[in-house]
Amino acid sequence: MNNIRNFVIIAHIDHGKSTLADRFLEITGTVESRQMKEQYLDQLELERERGITIKMAPVRMVYKTQTEVDKTQTATDSELLYKDITYKIRGAVFTVRRQLGLGHKEIIYQKALEIEFGKIGLNFEKEKNIDVFYDKQKVGVYRPDFIVENKILIELKTLSFIGKQEEKQIWNYLRGTFYELALLINFSPTRADIYRIIHNQFREKCSQLSVLSPQESVYILNLIDTPGHPDFSYEVSRALVAVEGAILLVDATQGIQAQTLANFYTAKRAGLKIIGAVNKIDLLRARTNTDYTRTNTEDNSPYKSVSSQYELDIVKELADLIGCTIEEIYKISAKTGEGAKELLEAVVKFVPAPSKASVPSEIQMTRALIFDSFYDEHKGIVASVRVFNGEIKDGDEIYLIATDVNSKIKEIGYFSPKLDKAKKITEGEIGYIITGIKDMEKIKIGDTVLVSTIKYSASSIKNWILSGYEEPKPVVFVSFYPEESDDYDDFKKALQKLKLNDSALKFEPDFNEVLGRGFKGGFLGKLHFEITSERLEKEFKIRTINSFPSVAYKIKKSGEWFTIENPKDLPDDFDEIQEPMIKLEIIAPTIYLGNIFQLKEIFRMDDIQSQNYGEKVLVTAIMPLADLISNFDDKLKSISNGFASFSYKLVAYKESDLRKLEILVAGEQVAGLSRIFPKKKIEFEARKLVEKLKKVLPRQQFSQAVQAVIGSKIIARETVPALKKDVTGYLYGGDRTRKMKLWKKQKKGKKRLGEIGRVRITAETFKKMIQ
Repeated sequence: MNNIRNFVIIAHIDHGKSTLADRFLEITGTVESRQMKEQYLDQLELERERGITIKMAPVRMVYKTQTEVDKTQTATDSELLYKDITYKIRGAVFTVRRQLGLGHKEIIYQKALEIEFGKIGLNFEKEKNIDVFYDKQKVGVYRPDFIVENKILIELKTLSFIGKQEEKQIWNYLRGTFYELALLINFSPTRADIYRIIHNQFREKCSQLSVLSPQESVYILNLIDTPGHPDFSYEVSRALVAVEGAILLVDATQGIQAQTLANFYTAKRAGLKIIGAVNKIDLLRARTNTDYTRTNTEDNSPYKSVSSQYELDIVKELADLIGCTIEEIYKISAKTGEGAKELLEAVVKFVPAPSKASVPSEIQMTRALIFDSFYDEHKGIVASVRVFNGEIKDGDEIYLIATDVNSKIKEIGYFSPKLDKAKKITEGEIGYIITGIKDMEKIKIGDTVLVSTIKYSASSIKNWILSGYEEPKPVVFVSFYPEESDDYDDFKKALQKLKLNDSALKFEPDFNEVLGRGFKGGFLGKLHFEITSERLEKEFKIRTINSFPSVAYKIKKSGEWFTIENPKDLPDDFDEIQEPMIKLEIIAPTIYLGNIFQLKEIFRMDDIQSQNYGEKVLVTAIMPLADLISNFDDKLKSISNGFASFSYKLVAYKESDLRKLEILVAGEQVAGLSRIFPKKKIEFEARKLVEKLKKVLPRQQFSQAVQAVIGSKIIARETVPALKKDVTGYLYGGDRTRKMKLWKKQKKGKKRLGEIGRVRITAETFKKMIQ
């Protein structure tokens, strides 16, 4: 176990966690260069579309370190030939891709790269003729798009995909020249890819030289990439149980954000070794246009001299938070790879090796923790495990404590990052197990796995359960209904599969008079709910209609307490109602402090406090969760021009003056439109609801009264006018009396229809009301 390092990357959303993971994959050679793509570990389509990590992703990397040999003399580094130049080229390519987008002609990307190469100081020649030799005789010329620093050839393409033929063509060009490395850069309609192609003679030379190299130290690095949004903080908590160290990453252009603090304190409580790193220094330096030089400190830290006071402030803020010196903060660019290798070396040096979990002396058995899982159509449930004691072998009989299930291992292995079969997983390692179980209720995240054929009683195993993981509790509740009622069974199966990948998702059957059968879901926040809805549509092709989000309220009636999650379940008479409260933490530049304080006029914020945090201010407040899930995020971004961030946690339930608002159309209650509001805001919200319903409700042959009521009291009303038919159109001239008789007859008919007619709220109308 001494050569195993288990660690996570934690940060605020969009601070570069997944990009840094990409660089680690490249440095360790875990993923071949031609297979590499941006955000490699983000496998969900939605993660790539939104540019955020939604689900944690474990990966096993094999890393070889050497201290007494020139790094140009290792076989491992043949993949990283001309590393620094390559990183600069890659940074330029990603900048062009981000600013220009995809779908342009090759010449446009070529001109854009010329500009970027000039900005970053790369010497290059464009479309220069290179002699091609055969048997030491010149037989022709080859003209690449660029020659950079007279070392690297670059070929640009705008193809839908790069196949073996295109790669072989570039390799053949290399073989006929004296160059050792070529980059094939393809701007496809969907992404930008870079393929590294190395001369075979150079590979052979490196291989021969490496025989003379001293003994290498080989380390197993188990990395878990984690989400950064507060809604998915439970994913971070699960990952922290399985590791001993964490890289706390901060964006140099944004500094410490709310979720940075939340993640730091969570990792600190878990007792992890925390390594601080400031990311995106290339972007910051481009903005400040300042020259930086590398220096060596007394302790050989990879810290670089800083001529930008702002960058120094960011480094100092992070050092003060962690409780270390500024020399111990690593400054990197995950995009270009600068400093990434030094950071990985720090993981090897400072993160402790795994240790055995303490168990009673009489117990000698294998124990592992299930910290994640996903569903495979062919293999069934794939469970991610961390082994704390002993080893799990292929074919072992196992016992799952929480679900009281005995099973047999059918496949075992590691995440490399794809499933890589193995014969066993040993103590301290992270891997996966497959038992063939397809019932999602039989494998619980957070469960303890024992390797044993014996079925134990609950009393005898209570001391064997691995602790440290808490079951996530949903705080936001939304009802889902399939747009097509025939999709109900497929909808149910889809939710069951999503639940396996997402242990925080809770659901139970529900029924709506308008929308029919569906499910009431429990979520960890608004984004969690939105992601689930989008995954249903994109992964399972099921479009849904949802109700208004709600929270769980505690109700006291006749001396007894109970909980409701749907406003329609709130009784008309009760003794007391309590709603969940959160502790809110907001970090923003100091200039926006006044704007933040003004939010208390819109949201019910109490006990507001502030303290300076460098050039920023930290604002804390107590606020109802119901206010947070309305539109708090949008308002906060609006008043701070997007510079403010927040995190939150549930703290308690508090008595509040709340009322249930119900909507009536033509005297009948509309199921699904009931809401719970504070008494002070209920008239305003009632007016908004009836006005919106008036706009979206289809007109009938009779007028429709739209009313908002509290109990039996009407507090807002609108009328949808009846459709008018021209009953006098066929008359012309003559006495007006005839027309008046027809109009009177029409009026009586509409009145009669209004008395006996019923209004049916369509699914389309309901959907418009929710939007």
